[in-house]
Amino acid sequence: MQKNHEIIGIFGGGSFLAKYAIEKLCKAGYRLKIGTRKPWLLNNIKTIMGSPGQIEIIKVDIFNPESVKKFLENCDYSINYCGQLFQKKISFNQLHNKWPEMLAKISSELKIKKLIHISALNPIQNHPSEYMSSKMLGEENIKNNIKNYFILRPSLVIGNGDDQFFSAFGTMAQFSPIIPIPGTGKTLFSPVHVSDCAEAVVKLLKIENPKERTFEITGPKNYSFKNLIEIFLKEIKKKRILITVPWKIIKIQSYFLQYFPKPLAISPDQILLLKHDSVPTGKFPLLKNLGVIPKDINSVFKYWIRYRTYGQFNK
Repeated sequence: MQKNHEIIGIFGGGSFLAKYAIEKLCKAGYRLKIGTRKPWLLNNIKTIMGSPGQIEIIKVDIFNPESVKKFLENCDYSINYCGQLFQKKISFNQLHNKWPEMLAKISSELKIKKLIHISALNPIQNHPSEYMSSKMLGEENIKNNIKNYFILRPSLVIGNGDDQFFSAFGTMAQFSPIIPIPGTGKTLFSPVHVSDCAEAVVKLLKIENPKERTFEITGPKNYSFKNLIEIFLKEIKKKRILITVPWKIIKIQSYFLQYFPKPLAISPDQILLLKHDSVPTGKFPLLKNLGVIPKDINSVFKYWIRYRTYGQFNK
């Protein structure tokens, strides 16, 4: 492990992507401060991923400016992984828009060297999905409030652990002979392995005099929704009947499904997301521009043994 005296303040450290990145950042020698509402849930990260004293888990209220400011004192960098697919106590606007605005202002005030923000692929204002429109507003607030920022826009993120997409269909395949496919099943994704996303974060911390600030984080190939399910079923050796469900019907069903436990839950807002392709636009640099060669989904599926312990994320 390299030695590094630089300190990174991380928000959303319990997320799928953050766990992979934390492992890589520890190996790169950075010291990490992880801010969370519930520190006790992340103690295993502290003991398993880092060397003694390398990781601090600190209770932080991200909606309290003084709490955030105190947390970021003495940090060289800040990284924001906070995000949600469901609105419950906290709205999309609060978490994806107002919070990044506050973080950018505080990071700028404290002269943080770089703020790295995880957004989503192809956000636009006035998107029919509240999730996506709030992501766009958050990006604009970051750009307007700090000079040294980077924005990562990942497509569908896949990999061992908390991969919600394949976890949902894997669970469904265990008890149902039929797998419903929203709409026509032709919506396109450019699935990217979570370890490649994490590697992009490490690369960005080392970039000097960057020409680009926003990156599209995608895999090497595009797949339709239906094709992804077919590949997955083949890999887990399950034969299931795939049935396309019209958008109107599945949207009605989603009003009930949103109350199901994860990973089966799906909200009406997610149905709106699924109507739009999640593939690179060609307007922004990609993983290869950061020196990361993205893995194709077919090359990583054979390693997808569902480990439940940390330290296995980069398989």
